[in-house]
Amino acid sequence: MNPLPQLDAIPSPLGEEAFWRLFGRLEHERLDFKRGVPKDIQNTIPAMAMTDGGLIVHGVTDDREMTACPLSQNTQDRITRIAAECGVEVQLREIAVASPAQDGQAAPEPKLLTICAVPEVRGRIVTTPDGRLLRRVGGDSRPLRGDAMARFVREREHRSGEDEPIVRVSASSFDLAAINAALAAERRAAIAAEDDNKEATVLRALADLGVAAPAPPPLAANALRAAAILFATDPREIMRGAAVQLVRRTVGPGPGAASSRAEVAAPFGETVERCIEFVAEHTARFEVVADIRRETLPAYPVPVLREAVVNALAHRDYNLSGATVDITVWDDRVEICSPGSLPGHITADTMRREHYSRNPRIMRTLKTLGLVEEFGEGIDRMYREMEQRLLQPPTFEATSSSVTVTLRNRSLAEVEDQAWLLGFGKDVSAGERLALIAARNEGAVTKRSLRELMDEAAVDAVLKSAVAKGLLHRVGSAGGTRYVLAGPAGSGAHGGVESRSRTRLLNAIREHGAITSADAAKVLQTSAETARKRLNELVLAGVLRAEGNTRGRKYRLA
Repeated sequence: MNPLPQLDAIPSPLGEEAFWRLFGRLEHERLDFKRGVPKDIQNTIPAMAMTDGGLIVHGVTDDREMTACPLSQNTQDRITRIAAECGVEVQLREIAVASPAQDGQAAPEPKLLTICAVPEVRGRIVTTPDGRLLRRVGGDSRPLRGDAMARFVREREHRSGEDEPIVRVSASSFDLAAINAALAAERRAAIAAEDDNKEATVLRALADLGVAAPAPPPLAANALRAAAILFATDPREIMRGAAVQLVRRTVGPGPGAASSRAEVAAPFGETVERCIEFVAEHTARFEVVADIRRETLPAYPVPVLREAVVNALAHRDYNLSGATVDITVWDDRVEICSPGSLPGHITADTMRREHYSRNPRIMRTLKTLGLVEEFGEGIDRMYREMEQRLLQPPTFEATSSSVTVTLRNRSLAEVEDQAWLLGFGKDVSAGERLALIAARNEGAVTKRSLRELMDEAAVDAVLKSAVAKGLLHRVGSAGGTRYVLAGPAGSGAHGGVESRSRTRLLNAIREHGAITSADAAKVLQTSAETARKRLNELVLAGVLRAEGNTRGRKYRLA
């Protein structure tokens, strides 16, 4: 999804190709195409106002053909009348889009389009003229009903904690490097460390970033709580509870004993990284050998941890002063608990396909900084990353006072197989990954053997899809049909067995510092000759180094 430009930043005239590069061809929550000015904008305008705002482009058909819709008096009157009926103040602008000349002919006259900018409305509810409450979901405007409507109304009418003004705070409370990183991302001038009027300069910068509100002279602006969450050196000085509590516990009856504790309160980006570091320090990291490469595999995918921590901080209820985000690391799981209920109309069932920003100021800045991508895609990304390693999907538990995401480190695959699976990218389903592992470790997979790993009804579809994607190759017919790895992945039989052997050797060397071929034979429960062959393969690959003569040779990590 293309980031949409501000209305006054849209160039005009512009070429047709430039237009599509700027807007993209797919409608989404913040973009809608209309052939002219149809009556159904009475749905689109309030739905956008109740989501994140957006642009309606008039003069483009559903087939993405430009038919033109100039900003005539009639066009302006129709749009503004409907917007007024909905209680939304929109902005209009006409742009010219030029089509290229064809076969040496003169270029056609540019087509005039009308762009309608719909603002996001907070603090009150916007409905259609007939009283319906709508939200944008993808390119559609959908109604809210029942409990979802009631929670959305309460959330929307309730002032967000991020909007609370900060009183009596100085420029020294903020991290200039963090502010300058956000300014650079928006291509704005940095704040100089030796600025003679730093107080006013910092406040103006925060206003430019959307986290300070206008103020009467002599103040440049009033910093908001969002500014503290994002950029304060220690947010706790401004908001009690603006921190993350980290605890390492063991599994046992009751809560388990705490072996380590920490509290993190820093600028947003630094807080996220320090939380990830704590989890990494208190969870396993596996040394594996995949295709003769030594790799370190963390117990939990780092992108999943980062997304979970960012979500907990970005979507928490900052009206709950004194409450902290809590991260608990157990032997078998990580729990990340955020204060406040799910925001707006979101439920545990809809969070993967819908989104709602309780703290839109914070979210907009995080998007600018690249800490989040497109709104609403983070939860899906967590599921995909866990699935790539056949780890259990994340689980969410929402109550009236908190939201907890749990990540578990149990996988359907050995760590060596998990590392190998990462090479197949994201366009491979969990069922296909199970089939790939079975083919890798056993040399081939059959329908019968795959039925032991998954629902019988899914077996045919998984194998058919894996063959179509070029992952597996079908061999034999009728009762003798089997499926083997296709392409480069299938160049060596029983690659998974060999990989696990190398990993066991690697872990033994890490534990003891060095091993001999006789030690390796015991580790692998094989002959000394086979063990020596495996060790020498790792030496040739640059993973190990050999020391001493043949009889007393020892192998160490390179």
